[in-house]
Amino acid sequence: MILWNNDTEIQFFTEALKNFASPEQLFYNLQGGYFAYVPKGSDAKGQTLQSRNSLIGQFTEKWCKTLFLSQ
Repeated sequence: MILWNNDTEIQFFTEALKNFASPEQLFYNLQGGYFAYVPKGSDAKGQTLQSRNSLIGQFTEKWCKTLFLSQ
């Protein structure tokens, strides 16, 4: 059984970008680049990615159903 790992997180971002989300909904735009998390020592200057919460929730629900049904 493979639980949530870096590959799963990459899968989420890849599927989201291909199908239903913009980079601005998923990533922090800092120092001219997009980051999934604010790098240590960087300032997000008030950026809050609440839009990502519902997207992750939808993906996680699907991921959990697949995990439980595969058992």
